[in-house]
Amino acid sequence: VGVLAGLPAAPGGPGPQRAITARLVTKNNQPITVNGASLGTGGTILTGATLETPDQVGATIDLGDAGVIQLQPNSKIQLDFDSDGNVRVKVLKGCVVAKRKTSALPNANSEIYTDSASEKTDKSRNHMGFCLLPNGALGSLAAGAAGGGGLTGAAIAGIAAAGGAGAAGLYFGLRNTSPSR
Repeated sequence: VGVLAGLPAAPGGPGPQRAITARLVTKNNQPITVNGASLGTGGTILTGATLETPDQVGATIDLGDAGVIQLQPNSKIQLDFDSDGNVRVKVLKGCVVAKRKTSALPNANSEIYTDSASEKTDKSRNHMGFCLLPNGALGSLAAGAAGGGGLTGAAIAGIAAAGGAGAAGLYFGLRNTSPSR
């Protein structure tokens, strides 16, 4: 006669781990560069990917319950995310917006960072947008730029430095410039 003994399963134990998948959507279904290759709407983005948008093409990375990342034209980022819903976006060029879903994954956060600056979401801040400035800092993304074309980091820095009446002229003078020129 044999006897098997074991511990009963713990009630309410850890459930299945939530998988975060990232799906790409681009403006007018135009391709962007992901890890050096061309990828268009519907493509899957893996954690650790480097994404770059060309002139006139923005992109949205849908992270499901973790929210969305919006990449402005002429921008380049490195995107990292985990199964807990934490999202890290390193801005290498241009502008990016991070939007969290308010009720999903309440303990996770999103971070937009550079080599010298970092900003994070929290319970009272579920979205944010920043541009890489020439000095490596993060400059706040102008409210009008969040919905479309976006300003270059140089243009935002110039507007901030110019102030007053010169700001409008500087914006219109720099609006079609590229930070890579």
